[in-house]
Amino acid sequence: MGAVGTFDADGLTVGSHSDQSPHEHGQKKQRTDAAASEPMESQELELEVRWMATDNVVCLVMVSPGMSISQVKQLVQAEAGIPIEDQRLLLGGRELSGDAPLPSPLAAPLLLVRSVSDPRVSNLSHFRTETEFEALPQGAFTHVRKLASGIHGDIFQYRWHQQSSESTVAVKKLRADRLRRSSGTETDERVVHMEPWKKSPSAEDALTEIGVLTYLSRQADVCPYLLRMRGVFAEEGFAWLVTDFAEGGDLFDLAVSGRVREDKLQHYMFELLQAVEYLHRHRIGHRDISLENILLREDSVQLMDFGMSVCSHSASGVPLRFFRAVGKDSYRAPEVYCPTTAKTRVIVPAGSKPGSVAMATAGSGFFCEIKLPADAKPRQSCMAEVWGYAAQPADIFACGVSFFMLAWQCPPWRMATLADAMFSYVHNNGVGGVEALLRHWKRPLLSPGAMSFLAQTLKFDPAERPSAAMSLASPWLAPLGEAAMADVR
Repeated sequence: MGAVGTFDADGLTVGSHSDQSPHEHGQKKQRTDAAASEPMESQELELEVRWMATDNVVCLVMVSPGMSISQVKQLVQAEAGIPIEDQRLLLGGRELSGDAPLPSPLAAPLLLVRSVSDPRVSNLSHFRTETEFEALPQGAFTHVRKLASGIHGDIFQYRWHQQSSESTVAVKKLRADRLRRSSGTETDERVVHMEPWKKSPSAEDALTEIGVLTYLSRQADVCPYLLRMRGVFAEEGFAWLVTDFAEGGDLFDLAVSGRVREDKLQHYMFELLQAVEYLHRHRIGHRDISLENILLREDSVQLMDFGMSVCSHSASGVPLRFFRAVGKDSYRAPEVYCPTTAKTRVIVPAGSKPGSVAMATAGSGFFCEIKLPADAKPRQSCMAEVWGYAAQPADIFACGVSFFMLAWQCPPWRMATLADAMFSYVHNNGVGGVEALLRHWKRPLLSPGAMSFLAQTLKFDPAERPSAAMSLASPWLAPLGEAAMADVR
């Protein structure tokens, strides 16, 4: 019998399959001896999947060294029909992420827990922190100048005097009364969007920003292209959010100053996508990526402003769905403009399947992702469930718009809706829409690699956009990653 672990009643155990007769054992030993001289990559291991509650076998799957957890889940789905999004694989009490390789050797059984939940139910307070902070150390900060005004408070440059060092920092002075406004508000964004009469939180939440920055500050491998928090302190009527100071301003100012060379564009996009990839790997959706929120520190990108951030995936790795059109107009992806009703009438897109999630026009020139009913037929009208949008593909779209604006010093459109003439022009021209728009404007194009990269990030359908990791591996950016690895060696 395969190895058995302990978990809850809905759990499955995954372990090496060893229910065999002596004859089978001898055959397997011969096969093992014969395979001993083969490369490790060619060897496969038979894993047994069992329901934890009954110990009944669910399926057997063949796995090999280096196989990812996502691939294991695909095998379980193919054999047992359990959807990938319902599966949670754990080892030693730790959940294994989808892109991670299968541990080898398997010293303990994997546990598979089936977790079925509605991805449209989100928690806007996931990163939100408490309002109790350490008292501001007296005499430690010297005011230099005011940098900017913000929604929740103004931003200043200070000198921070510590015991053995002195540094220049940025301080966002957050009004304490504004921080407390999120208390008792609705946390499910779908409810906030569709039932606005309920007590709704602000789209930008300072406590969420502090919470995300606090989480990032505790990571040993934190990405250098994310603005670093230095501390949070309480003063009479204010909370001081202290971060590194970025002396180079933001990328919006750089774009306004004139055209940016392609090699610099490549450099900035490489760093930005490393920051985004790190956030996404940690299940953080930014939702407000823009040139204004990308600072320069020693000519390196510093992505900031996490007030609209969300936990992008459930504990089982299912992308959560969001409903508010947050962020800045030009940077928003087309799918973020969700109807305020639970269902909407659509024309079923060609090639889509009943029960699937698809991108469709929801009327008035807006697009949205919907879940089709079981009786949906392509090119016919039907009522479909409004399915919200996933945060990570929307972030990639915002990166693409940031790239466009930095390269040509103007936005490609005002809003990504069919009511916008420029977006409609790009959409109607298909894959080459962005390039067609630039030719129409008589603007110079970048290299073919850069144009292809841009077109991929601005794909109309979020399901077709590359992930941040895939973007970094694109032919246009991959050489920078290889060069960085060579420098490390």
